[in-house]
Amino acid sequence: MASRRPETIAKREKEQARREKRERKQAKKDARALGELPVTDENAEQDETGEGEASLDDVQLDADVPAGEPLD
Repeated sequence: MASRRPETIAKREKEQARREKRERKQAKKDARALGELPVTDENAEQDETGEGEASLDDVQLDADVPAGEPLD
């Protein structure tokens, strides 16, 4: 049997990884469609609630930086 070039081996590994990622992604979509997983997409939540922007109450500030001091 002929040996394979390292480039060919790397290409096959990348293709396999992409194929597995697509399969995992599709399985996740199927599970969400069946209601087994919660919808965590921010855009989907935005469509349901009708709110487009976060209010100031939703923003967390750094406690390490005192107010009025410039950030470096």
